[in-house]
Amino acid sequence: MIIDKVALNDSFEIYDKETILEIIEIFFEEYPGRVKQLNTAIEKKDSALLRTSAHSWKGVISHFHAEEPRKLAKELEEKGAAKDFDNTEQIKEKFLDQIEEMLKELEQIKKDYE
Repeated sequence: MIIDKVALNDSFEIYDKETILEIIEIFFEEYPGRVKQLNTAIEKKDSALLRTSAHSWKGVISHFHAEEPRKLAKELEEKGAAKDFDNTEQIKEKFLDQIEEMLKELEQIKKDYE
């Protein structure tokens, strides 16, 4: 499990189901662009873009209480801040694998809320 569902349910307790579904849907809609931006940052060795892209990912992931991909996003953010591209491709691949799992879990959560 990537998502801490207990923490997720606790934090979403104040929202109605429609709002939760909307938050999840926005994540799905933004996902391709976020991946593209991250790939571009690493391919072009754009440290500022890597830092801001990873920081943005980190914030969004925090909404879903997914600690492992959040840690990897933080690691990428720190790499960008340090202008260090060593192992960023490997970190990114591990990160995106975690995000893929998170997407599957969010699909199920979405079904549970519908």
